[in-house]
Amino acid sequence: MRAALAALVLFTALAPAPALAAKAPPATAAPAPQAAPGLVFVLRTGLEDAVTLSSALRHAKVAKESGAIAEVTVVVYGRAIVIFDKDVKMPEDIGANLVAARAAGVRVVACKTALDKYGIPEAVAAQQAEVVAQGIVEIARLAALGHALLPY
Repeated sequence: MRAALAALVLFTALAPAPALAAKAPPATAAPAPQAAPGLVFVLRTGLEDAVTLSSALRHAKVAKESGAIAEVTVVVYGRAIVIFDKDVKMPEDIGANLVAARAAGVRVVACKTALDKYGIPEAVAAQQAEVVAQGIVEIARLAALGHALLPY
């Protein structure tokens, strides 16, 4: 009898408990990470670093063409504003990358405050970019909307 009782206890202890299994929460997949609504390349270096100027424009084009993110913006302010100055000699790839980025659908924004500081006519920049009153205000606006910022 003891052997039968011991076997019953052992069997009960090792048997799966359907009531406990039913109460376990269902396995759920982790929520997918939410992508930023846009990517902002903050272009602020001057001609002293022409490679960075050119790279930022090229990277913005590649990001847009990747299809991974819908809205790609390049905000040009500070010393970088000279890319719009017709009187400044700069490497050809900067202009070519600016044209290619725009053709790929990258939104290019120029800071009017910087244009004024460097004596660049707004009409000249407006041929290649959307001109805003202050680049930093546009950067803050896009950041508040959740856009990821990439400083160059």
